[in-house]
Amino acid sequence: TVGLIYFTILPIVSPYPLATIPTILGKRLSRPASAFTLLGAIVTYSLKFRRHESVSNNSGEHEMLRTLRKGLAVGSASHLLLIFLKLIGVDGGGWIFRGRGLWEVYPAMISVPFAAGVSMAVHGILCLAAFSKDDDSMG
Repeated sequence: TVGLIYFTILPIVSPYPLATIPTILGKRLSRPASAFTLLGAIVTYSLKFRRHESVSNNSGEHEMLRTLRKGLAVGSASHLLLIFLKLIGVDGGGWIFRGRGLWEVYPAMISVPFAAGVSMAVHGILCLAAFSKDDDSMG
């Protein structure tokens, strides 16, 4: 949750190229897309604090939380897959495929590698947490 809140605020208060890192969408969409990152933070907060309550009450909220968890897992995994594909150079060259696409098309990612790494780490942690089964009731 803290990582997503950080990446919600980062595009709003940071200059470019740092502002483009959390969403990998470029200058035009990086700031408006922080609203989706905020929604992700709200989902993680809801999952963390409502999970035990809904399981113990055996309410219909249990199914909603399961759906939110799956959606968070799919969204984080998709984000990581897109970043991985960009890094290896599927769309014009990168670390594995020949070409200058990564350096010409995504210069922001290359100019602030620490922030890009932290963003990938946050989404990786979200993937692991969302795909893991910490108890049988949340499946």
